[in-house]
Amino acid sequence: MNWLKSLLLSIVGVILLWLALRNLPLQELGTQLKHANYWLVIPVFLVTLFVYYIRIKRWQLLYESLHFNVPFRAAWISLCAGYLVSYVVPRGGEITRCLLVKRYKDVPFNQSLATVIIERVTDTVCLLLLVLGILIFNVQETASFFHTNIILPLSDKLNIKSVLLIVLLGLTLLGGVYFYISKKAKDGAWATSFLHALKRLLLLDQKGYYLLYTLIIWIGYFLMTYFWIFAFKDSSVLTFSQVFVVMIIGSIGKSVPIQGGGMGAYHYLVAQAFFMFGVGLVTGNALAIIIHGAQTIYTLITGSTAYLMVIYDEKDRNL
Repeated sequence: MNWLKSLLLSIVGVILLWLALRNLPLQELGTQLKHANYWLVIPVFLVTLFVYYIRIKRWQLLYESLHFNVPFRAAWISLCAGYLVSYVVPRGGEITRCLLVKRYKDVPFNQSLATVIIERVTDTVCLLLLVLGILIFNVQETASFFHTNIILPLSDKLNIKSVLLIVLLGLTLLGGVYFYISKKAKDGAWATSFLHALKRLLLLDQKGYYLLYTLIIWIGYFLMTYFWIFAFKDSSVLTFSQVFVVMIIGSIGKSVPIQGGGMGAYHYLVAQAFFMFGVGLVTGNALAIIIHGAQTIYTLITGSTAYLMVIYDEKDRNL
């Protein structure tokens, strides 16, 4: 059934991408893309590389609190391979990360899972706080944007049956997680160890470094969007606060569990956000394609390299 889920999510992504581009003059969009300043890929990739480095340092910090030593190389391979898997199977990368760390350093799966959950919760809370902040202060009238582009479309499409279906799917997912944990928990040892790891991570000693790494990661996310506004003349006039809002909205799009890092949802929301700030829809969509495309290329390169390293290590009998 996993292949069916992946197929359905891919179809959703393609539909959302079609909705984002359907009314655009594609020839004009192609011309716009052709004249973009692609030299900006250099600072963007350098920032992306640094963000990966900081993410690994933050992840290693969590392992250290559980008294495990995961070398940088093993963490880098696991992280990059996990990101690549998530592009094909949404959220599947988290499981891949845990399995690869187990293969390299024999860290129990439940301990790695606890670190990944803490990371995900941290980033989700950060995103929610940022969204709440721009809504409370109504930065660049974003409250109206969210109401027009997110809340209204959802309310128009969701009815009682849809809500009940979502609740049912959620309960099914929770039931599956509970069944998995129950199956893995031999006399409760697996679950007890997992919960103990979560508790230890919540009481992390080096909270200052962890928060600092998280702050640097989000600054990196901002720069990975900010540099690209100079790809076109009419978007280069955007302010820091405007790009900040676009970055947050784009993060929401990427959070949608669709193949290709929120493909379609990201393009639609980012293009609309740029349009809100006076950038034409053609340029806005071109920017969305470039920003998302650059990240996709980076993920494919680093992920493929990571898998080649895993194959080499297996042949070299290091695993």
